Amino acid sequence: MTDSKSGTVSESGAASTNGIDAQAVADYLKNNPDFFQQHEELLLELNLPHPSGKAVSLLERQMILMRERLADREDHLEDLLDTARHNDMQLSRVRRLILALLEADDLNDLAATLSEQLRNSFGTGHSRLVITDSGSADTINTSQLVTQADNSLTALIQALLQSNRTFCGQVSAEQLEQLFELGMVADGSAAVIPLNQDDVKGYLLLGSENPDYFRAEMGTEFAAYVADVVARLLHHLR
Repeated sequence: MTDSKSGTVSESGAASTNGIDAQAVADYLKNNPDFFQQHEELLLELNLPHPSGKAVSLLERQMILMRERLADREDHLEDLLDTARHNDMQLSRVRRLILALLEADDLNDLAATLSEQLRNSFGTGHSRLVITDSGSADTINTSQLVTQADNSLTALIQALLQSNRTFCGQVSAEQLEQLFELGMVADGSAAVIPLNQDDVKGYLLLGSENPDYFRAEMGTEFAAYVADVVARLLHHLR
């Protein structure tokens, strides 16, 4: 189809003038980046619309685009630096946590140290070690440590886990109360990570009164790492 005023229209629908379409011009300029150096007068003659409504030269528009790209790269670099700083802080906290756990003398000390470190360094409101097979004759049942879990607590944990390796998400006030045996009056969130190390079987429970603190889409790699360390220490403290 031909238009005497606007030239021709190719089969792909792209407008062309005198047989040269826009893509061909774009490809030529891309392959010849020095074109405007050889035709500097065109930089002053070509004008582009600006979002403000004011027309700007091609050179001005190029400068605007370069500044925008530079700003985007600076923002990306700042994000990377923030991530690096966050990871450094996390590494330092994890180091303090593990060193403190290594000083524990018995199960009670281990559970108390874990709870204190998680609360003070990571803002985790509650933590509890639930051991289903500790090999210990002593029965301990506190908000931080259970050495012989009863059937109701075990059933709740298994219901939360279902077929998943770990659980992370919202729980009701009643479930939060049963998990930690504290006077919970509102719904919250929790994470459940199994402990499996040789003859030590159980769970690491983490809880918060904030329903959004532990979310289903959160990764549990850090909690699983802590659980692995705790399981190995439990094995030696039996």
